[in-house]
Amino acid sequence: MLEAVAPSPLAPADATPVNVKWLRIAMVSGLLVLFFIINPLLTYAGVVPDYKLNFLGKYLCFAIVALGIDLIWGYAGLLALCQAVFFCIGGYVMAMHLSLLQGGGDVRPEYNNIPQFMFFNNLRELPFFWKPFVSFAFTIVMGFALPALVAGFFGYFILRSRVRGVYFSIITQAVAWGAWLMVSRNEMLMGGTNGLTNFNKSFTTERSWIVGLYLTTLVVLVGAYFLCRAITQSRAGRVLLAVRDKESRLYFAGYQPLSFKLFAFAVGAMLAGVGGMLYSPQVGIITPQNMTVVASIDMVIWVALGGRGRLWGAILGALVVSCIYSAITSDMPTTWPFVQGMMYIGVVLLFPEGFVGMWDKVEARLQAHGWTRAGLTAVPLVSVSIFALSQALGLMPKALEVVIIDSASIGKIQVKYFILVGLIVSATIVLKFLSKRDAHRSGHINQPASPGIAGISTEGATQ
Repeated sequence: MLEAVAPSPLAPADATPVNVKWLRIAMVSGLLVLFFIINPLLTYAGVVPDYKLNFLGKYLCFAIVALGIDLIWGYAGLLALCQAVFFCIGGYVMAMHLSLLQGGGDVRPEYNNIPQFMFFNNLRELPFFWKPFVSFAFTIVMGFALPALVAGFFGYFILRSRVRGVYFSIITQAVAWGAWLMVSRNEMLMGGTNGLTNFNKSFTTERSWIVGLYLTTLVVLVGAYFLCRAITQSRAGRVLLAVRDKESRLYFAGYQPLSFKLFAFAVGAMLAGVGGMLYSPQVGIITPQNMTVVASIDMVIWVALGGRGRLWGAILGALVVSCIYSAITSDMPTTWPFVQGMMYIGVVLLFPEGFVGMWDKVEARLQAHGWTRAGLTAVPLVSVSIFALSQALGLMPKALEVVIIDSASIGKIQVKYFILVGLIVSATIVLKFLSKRDAHRSGHINQPASPGIAGISTEGATQ
C-alpha cells in the first residue's frame, strides 16, 4: 500500500527548476546549521537541557537504523523484520566494552573488577568471549562486522531458496523472536533480561560527553546517508531497483540477484549495528527488550511514514515519530497506541508516499503556482516537524503547554495539540478548495467553444 518508488538514478541532473533548487539548498543548509551549530550552542548556553540533547542523540541513532531499512526495503524490496536484532548486536558489542574496567565501567574490586551480574552468577573472571572486548579497537571492528556477518549468514540460507515477499518477512520475524529468547537467558552471560548497564555515568550526566556523543552520532548519520546515496546511485543500486520491481527478468539478463540482495541486507545490518553502538553509551543500558519483534516493526513503520525508497524520508520518519512518541507518552501515556494508529491510517489514506510525498507536492506547487501555494502545502509537514523538534529540545513555549483537559484515563491534553491538529486540518481544507478551483478553471479553459453562425464561436459573437 505504501508503494513509494525510488527516483530513477538516470534522471538528468538539470531537470530541477531553479526555484526548487534554491528551496532545497536553503532547507538542507538550515538543517545542517541547526543540528551541527545551533543545538550544541543552545545546550552550552543552558537554553536546551542536557538530557534533551541526549534524547535527540538517541533519536539520531534510530535514524541511522532507518537508513539501513530503507536500503533493504525501499530499494531491494526486502521487508526485513529483524533489524532490531542487528541494532542490539551493535549495542551489546559496545556495552560489553563499556561494562569493563578498560571501558570505564562501574566495576568494583570486591567483585574482581568484572560486571556484577557475572560475580553473582558464580564467575570470578571474564568468560573467554568477553576478553577481546577489553580492546576498544576490537570492539569497533566487531560492531561493524558482526551484524553484517550474521545478516550474511542468515540471509544466504533464507534468500538462496528465492524466498520473497511476506515469506521473507515471516522468517526474519522468527529470527528476531529466537534471538530475543536466546539473549534473555542468563546462561548467555549477557545480563539476561536486565541487559548490560553500569557504564561510565559521565556519558549521560556531563555536558561535554553529551554534546560529543551527539555530534559523533550526527556525523555518522551524515556519513551513512552519503554511503547509502552512493550505493543507490551506482550500478549496483540500479540492479537493486530491478530486484525490487522485476527480479525474474534479471535471471534472463545473466545477473545473480542473490548476491545483490545479500549485499543490501548486510549493509543494512551493519548500519543498524552502528546505530546500536552509538545508542548504548547515550542511553546507559541495552536490554533484550530492544530486540523484540515489536521493536523491529516500529523501525519499519518509521520508514513507511517517512517515505519508502527515499533516504532522507527514512531519517525524517525516524526523528519525527520518535519525538512525537516521547511527547505523547509523557503527556498522555494511555493514548499513544491510538495516536500511533491514526498516524499510520492517515498516512496510508492521505499521504501514501509518506512525508517525502508531502514535500514532493510542495515542490510541484512551487513550480506550478509559486511560493504562496507551496507555503500552504508545506504547513502540515512543517507544523509536525517544528512540533517534534520543539518537544525534543524542550523549547515548546509555556503558553502552548497550558492544560485544557486533565483526565485520569486520558492524561493532560494541552493547547499545543489543538493548535497542531488545527493547522494541519485547516491547511488541508484550504488546499482541497484551491485544488478543486484549479481543476474547475482548467476544465473551463480547455472546454471547446460552441460553434456559432458561419463557424464563428458563440464566445466570439458575444464579445
